[in-house]
Amino acid sequence: MKSSRTIYAAAISSVLLFTGFSAWGEEISGIADVRSGSEIVLNGITLRLFGLKAPPVDERCELSDGKFRCGVVAWAELIKLADGRDIACDIESKGGDGPPVATCYLGERDINETLVRSGWAEARADVDRYHVDQADARRSRRGLWAERIQPPDRRQAP
Repeated sequence: MKSSRTIYAAAISSVLLFTGFSAWGEEISGIADVRSGSEIVLNGITLRLFGLKAPPVDERCELSDGKFRCGVVAWAELIKLADGRDIACDIESKGGDGPPVATCYLGERDINETLVRSGWAEARADVDRYHVDQADARRSRRGLWAERIQPPDRRQAP
């Protein structure tokens, strides 16, 4: 009886390992290489930041007197927060066909939260964690929520 439980446990562990579930809850750390406003590379592994959506690097936003590359500004904000720094990331989930999704920290500081609070990323509608931070950015008119910036069509309504 005991040996059949051991075999069963080993079989379950193998299935979980080979289906990718073993990474959930893992922490990885290293020197961050920021690739966009929502992607970081650590130890050669690309991670997408959990709970937020930053404008793509090539996205342009309109001001009352012209356009600017708001995707580059979002990227620069994440560079300022994390690039070249020793950070730790908790893997929240596998990204399906994309990279793993993670919450990243510089010491005790939640980088994802800081990016949303700065206004250069929006909280995802399907994740509750950063909605308060986005509301603060909107009230204070920071980043993408600045009064003079015309939001892209994909932005969430107030």
